[in-house]
Amino acid sequence: MLFSSLIFLWLALPIIWGGSLLLPKVARNGWLLLMSLLVYAWGGVSYTGVLLFSIVMNYGVGLQLHRPTKKLWLAAGVVVNLGTLAYFKYAAFAVGEANDLLRLLAIPTFELPRIALPLGISFYTFQAISYLVDTYRGTTEAQRNPFRLGLYISFFPQLIAGPIVRYKDMNQQIDQRSISWDKTAEGLQRFLYGLAKKVLIANTLAAVVEEIFALDFATMDAFTAWAGVLLYAGQIYYDFSGYSDMAIGLGLLFGFRIPENFNFPYASKSIREFWRRWHITLGAWFRDYLYVPLGGSRGGEWRTMRNLLLVFLATGIWHGAAWAFVIWGLWHGLFIVLERQRWWPLENVPYAFLVVLIGWVLFRTESVALSLDYYTAMLGLSAKTVPFDWAFYWDRELTMVSLVAVLLGWPWGKWLFSGTSTDIPESVSGTSTDVPEKLPGTFTQILQITFLLTLFLLSTNALVNNSLNPFIYFRF
Repeated sequence: MLFSSLIFLWLALPIIWGGSLLLPKVARNGWLLLMSLLVYAWGGVSYTGVLLFSIVMNYGVGLQLHRPTKKLWLAAGVVVNLGTLAYFKYAAFAVGEANDLLRLLAIPTFELPRIALPLGISFYTFQAISYLVDTYRGTTEAQRNPFRLGLYISFFPQLIAGPIVRYKDMNQQIDQRSISWDKTAEGLQRFLYGLAKKVLIANTLAAVVEEIFALDFATMDAFTAWAGVLLYAGQIYYDFSGYSDMAIGLGLLFGFRIPENFNFPYASKSIREFWRRWHITLGAWFRDYLYVPLGGSRGGEWRTMRNLLLVFLATGIWHGAAWAFVIWGLWHGLFIVLERQRWWPLENVPYAFLVVLIGWVLFRTESVALSLDYYTAMLGLSAKTVPFDWAFYWDRELTMVSLVAVLLGWPWGKWLFSGTSTDIPESVSGTSTDVPEKLPGTFTQILQITFLLTLFLLSTNALVNNSLNPFIYFRF
């Protein structure tokens, strides 16, 4: 169920939130677990079986991680988690590649039944693995209540598209949390801020992006190609960060503080800085559960470079089952390796933004061949071009939204909003955020409340009149 849908805003959310407020504390976890499973099942009942299997399996393995054989249990748990993810997400791709090779060798191919990708499986699988590894390391104790572990894995605000939450950041909140007026106000403001980013900015940009990327790249002119990827950069940022804002806001409504996920990534001066600002929880996960176990920066420069490339190879694979994602991940990894060299001269916003833009072409097309055609158009090398009808699409609304997108995508826009979680403890967030800072004063608060209500009404109106409402990261 989309957070940016009318049925969620006007029916599901009031029921879930109202029930949580009215029920006694002892019943709130059970209510949230039930509602989380129902919200998830809305996207496909068959997916729920995979989620329940993950909960039960990881609960059982977690209980064994105090035994002398805990290393074997950890290995088994990680293999089952990754194996489940690999089957649903990568089996079709692997079979397709194998069949291409078999055709070259004139060997009969084989077919695989169509496999539906369960929503959010990449996210909740990584959360489950972090629970097992942290329990194995002694960072946290195994959860002996299956319903509490089930709530951690299935908590609906961040289940489908993150942020990726560590168990150690949630377990105490599951057992002991409070719902206060301050948290409620902060959560509502954060949710509405994210809703506006998604509905008013990302969806507006998406309408034009869809038209541009549906064109024949072989006849695309350079201006349209650059405009398309620039608009997509805005779309994916406001789409994904908007979802994260809504997830964090919903968490606050139920008494949870969820980690931050974005911190003005397009203000980065390097690709290393970009990944400290973009999808922060995923980068932190790979750092703690892959990069450090591989040896991190220990063992010399060559081993460090190898570890970094492996991490970004895994990052690309995590995002999708296509060679384009593999190359996208290695593209970022290559520049991070280069930036470690003393002789590397570039460290500025235009350089980092250009590298990210070039990568977004691979990310959007999901095809190496199509990306090469798009790059050709960006360079103005198309043999014959057909002009795009910009007069039809570039109207007053797109102009205004584009300007707002530029303003809010830079740290100077922090003061425009308030009531957000800039006071999150470092143990939870671990980073500064791209959420606005609070402004004091009753008059300012009245203005902000009026502004947020206006955003809500505008967003609702946009949802009524516009059917284009995709969340890009739902695919992962």
